[in-house]
Amino acid sequence: MKVSGIQTRVVAPAALLAVLAATSCGGNAPTTNERPTIRWGVATEGITSMDPVRAVQPVDRTLSMMLFDGLVRYQPGDATAPFEPGIAKEIPQPTTQDGKQVWTIALRAGVKCPAGQKTPAYDLTSDDVVFSLKRAANPDTSTFASVFTAYDTVEAVDAGTVKVTMKQPVSPAAFLPTISNWQGGLVVCKKAVEAEGEDFGKHPVGPGPFKFENWTPGQRITLLANDDYYLGKPLSAGWDIRFMPDDTARQAALFGGDLDVAPPTATGDKGLEAIDSRKGFKVVEAPLFGTWYLLFNTKVGPTANPQVRKALAYAVNRDDYVALTGKRTAKPTLSVWGAQLPGGIPDDHVQQAGLAYEFDVAKARQMLAAAGYPNGFDVTVTAPSNATTFQVLQAQMKEIGVNVKIKTVDVPTWQTAIMTGQEPLMLTLISYRPTPQIPYTDFFYGPSAVRGGKHPAQNFGGYDGADALIEKASKTSDSAEQARLWQEINDKILDDAAAKPLFVAYQAYGAVCGFTMGGVEPPTTIPGNWQPSYKATVDTRANDC
Repeated sequence: MKVSGIQTRVVAPAALLAVLAATSCGGNAPTTNERPTIRWGVATEGITSMDPVRAVQPVDRTLSMMLFDGLVRYQPGDATAPFEPGIAKEIPQPTTQDGKQVWTIALRAGVKCPAGQKTPAYDLTSDDVVFSLKRAANPDTSTFASVFTAYDTVEAVDAGTVKVTMKQPVSPAAFLPTISNWQGGLVVCKKAVEAEGEDFGKHPVGPGPFKFENWTPGQRITLLANDDYYLGKPLSAGWDIRFMPDDTARQAALFGGDLDVAPPTATGDKGLEAIDSRKGFKVVEAPLFGTWYLLFNTKVGPTANPQVRKALAYAVNRDDYVALTGKRTAKPTLSVWGAQLPGGIPDDHVQQAGLAYEFDVAKARQMLAAAGYPNGFDVTVTAPSNATTFQVLQAQMKEIGVNVKIKTVDVPTWQTAIMTGQEPLMLTLISYRPTPQIPYTDFFYGPSAVRGGKHPAQNFGGYDGADALIEKASKTSDSAEQARLWQEINDKILDDAAAKPLFVAYQAYGAVCGFTMGGVEPPTTIPGNWQPSYKATVDTRANDC
């Protein structure tokens, strides 16, 4: 699994827009059948794929979650709330059959697969769901196959029922996210996948609230409302999604009335202040996006020594990264998976355990000398161009004699570099996951494909100190025991200094006053719940925030 949401700027891109809860301010949006088309400017040159099992970049995932849907759904505004039914009639409960745990999922009637360029519209059945889950679990077809390793078999009992048999019992906290409206849990339309083949990511068809219309690479993507959506007609006629990486042009389009919503232009809080001060516009601050880390290579070079890693951790000042990103959109965190996230560990626990690695240059120098590097050492890191976070790291490491040389490249080249497993230091964001088991397994589990292992995960730093705990947590069906193990994994990763958590990132955008989620405006929403985009609209009559 690729690291999600990696940015060449610190402010997160416009990836979570569809679930934003915006207050509002004026602007003119074009309408179709008296419904507006929402014009969204995104700070990127394009996307990779709209196929949910290949959607690795933030805007990719946004689109996939507007085009597809899950068997169960997250509730807007609360990542820890119980799931609600989606394509499933009700939330499934586990049973035991022939000594194995089984989850039987009844599908609701009336869910439609819209017409694609090669396929007619039809009623979605268990065949589509079985096909989707098997496809998501297959490492040859899915970037998210590591989430489904506990699956044994997936079968269609009849046209409206699916049965999933597990290799070993798992808790509801571990199973339900795998069938949710998030990444691999998104259901695709089987006939369209088979008809499109490798081009499915360019011509997606799914049972979500919107239908793919067209894609002009480097320019825009158009989505139309799926009026057969099982939760009701979307309030908008669709989305006009424009690729606008140039900050000046994008802000001019927003302030000039050509966009309804777009990310700020400047890093830190300055970009938000520019929107705050503009009449007719409002800053929309909404969902958490993910956690930023400094990851250490535990197998290569000086950082293979845990004492060196601990010294470097003490040399890193979280406050510098928060200041760069902006206090409105970055909150310091001490945990590998913080309490803001489902199943996360409170900072108070990390403090009490003595694992916070609070900024202490004198201690860092002392520990580095004791580890055999009294004069520091030289190290070269690969970084995306314009990644100012690496410049901050460079300045911090200089204080303890570590000379960080930065090799700047484009984002694909940078991703290739960290996939080699040879990068000594990596500043990266791991986006929202529905349980800590997923990031632990994806990024801190030893048998990773990055290291030649069989597990379809991306442990860039080669850390394997928590493998036994991660395996144990994946196999327990006791939710309380699983939560205890997740905390133990968090502590073990920190004690071995495999990573230093920096901050939790939140999204913020500028929007016209009339942009709203259909009048439902919670202060926060969760990234796993894109389908409320069907309630998004723009009131062209709104002229005062």
